[in-house]
Amino acid sequence: MASPPSHSQSLLPNPSILLLDSIERDKDRFRLMVHVEQEPKCPVCGETSRNRHSSYSRRLQDFPWQGVSVQLSVSVGRFRCSNRACPRKIFCERLPGVAQVFARQTVRTAELVRMIGYVAGGLPGQRLLERLSIGTSDDTVLRRVRQKPAQSASEFPVRNLGVDDWAWRKGQDYGTILVDLDLHRVMDLLPDRASESFSEWLKHHPEVVTISRDRCGLYAEGATLGAPQSQQIADRFHLVLNLSATMERVLEERSRQLILPPAEEVPEPQPTTADDVIPKTPAPSPRPTQSELRRQRRRERYEQVIALFQSGQSQAAISRELGIERKTIRRWLRRGEFPERKPPHRRPPKVNEFADYLQQRWNEGCHNATRLYKEIRDRGYAGKRAMVARFVAGWRKTGKAASPKAPERISPKHASILVTRAADRMTVEQQALLDRITIQCPEIFDLRRMALSFRSALEAETSAQLRQWIQSTKRCEFGALVRFAYGLQKDISAVAAAVEMPWSTGQVEGQINRLKTIKRQMYGRAGFELLRARVLPYTPALVAGPAP
Repeated sequence: MASPPSHSQSLLPNPSILLLDSIERDKDRFRLMVHVEQEPKCPVCGETSRNRHSSYSRRLQDFPWQGVSVQLSVSVGRFRCSNRACPRKIFCERLPGVAQVFARQTVRTAELVRMIGYVAGGLPGQRLLERLSIGTSDDTVLRRVRQKPAQSASEFPVRNLGVDDWAWRKGQDYGTILVDLDLHRVMDLLPDRASESFSEWLKHHPEVVTISRDRCGLYAEGATLGAPQSQQIADRFHLVLNLSATMERVLEERSRQLILPPAEEVPEPQPTTADDVIPKTPAPSPRPTQSELRRQRRRERYEQVIALFQSGQSQAAISRELGIERKTIRRWLRRGEFPERKPPHRRPPKVNEFADYLQQRWNEGCHNATRLYKEIRDRGYAGKRAMVARFVAGWRKTGKAASPKAPERISPKHASILVTRAADRMTVEQQALLDRITIQCPEIFDLRRMALSFRSALEAETSAQLRQWIQSTKRCEFGALVRFAYGLQKDISAVAAAVEMPWSTGQVEGQINRLKTIKRQMYGRAGFELLRARVLPYTPALVAGPAP
């Protein structure tokens, strides 16, 4: 046993009540023998007692010294309560600022474990703590993280609130995230996406002045019920997304005009032979392919959906009866005709960029694929030799190069993105593609003009231009845009505030990205309470002694 150094007393947690007796060094740790000197008070009635009953020793894990773990062996007394009316007859000394009741770690050690678990998670935090000579389990780390601090972020007042949903399981379960737009931090997480829970949260925060949201009707209803005094603000980014989705529905009805066929080639006349004159026996009709059979089954399902809808059944009832997603049924009914499946769109091979050079070398008599591959590789070709051999293989059979250009098909979603993109963000290639689409579908010119006018209205200083855009769009020839304009008119207060006020849900989207990172980091172990504890701002507990 060695006498303790004079400065070791000041390193103890709450040295005002703990006195160091001795220090022992075991094989893998320091053991500090300490005792308590304080006025023992009953934890129930608060009466001071001097009548000692017995004593026992508590072993507490503390901060390591020089990479070696430290254990406090605290001699704690039991006392008889002197208050006859107190239901507690015998009580143990409490250790304020040192350890909680029944704890095996000091308060400051538990706070350090909670801090590392908040940042790193369970198993990574446990591995990091082992390197710091604080042995614990990943379950203990997560249990510390779940412990609610004295004051959580949701208890702070908030004036400008941002709200949006986040996917627990995409397409199935959603939650709600609430962000303080002034302090740039998450205020709370809700386990569902419902107007009732959102309105209930708002009723406990009557200080909310503005609510920035997307155009989800659930949050609009919840804000109206829970905070009728607040000003709702529609997010400008989501308004543009809604416009793009509307443009996509308009272009889905004109998908046949979004095909850009290649230039037609006049076929060379073939010499007439005797076989062409002699009538041939008609060949038997080929058996239908798997693709044709699948198309036939899809058409039968489509006809069943149309028949049930015309008989008066709802989309939900049709979905339950046929086992088809409601989105599919809604898309089929909106289309108005059987939706043919589009052929897969594949990027042309890189060797097509050197088609003219390969054709020239082939006409000059170079028919060796390896030599042609080496020549175009020196010119910047980064593909494989097999692609070159496959490209010139057709020339060996016919003696004529096949046309390198194939019909191009533009999806309605791709076209809607081009139509709604801001003019200053259009690249030269995108503008050229939009011009080609306009040739095949002249109505895109009007759609583009309306989209740019909508963007200009969102950037104006007042909402007058946006209100005028809504009125003019309600009289246009595109049904989807008419419905979009009427939807904006119903939510005109929040839509107009999007132009006149500076708030948006940009911060909320960033916090959702952080939430997804934390959720995926925990590999499915993130229950709602644990996820909420790690997403909310870290609030340190009050710790006596040197801070962790």
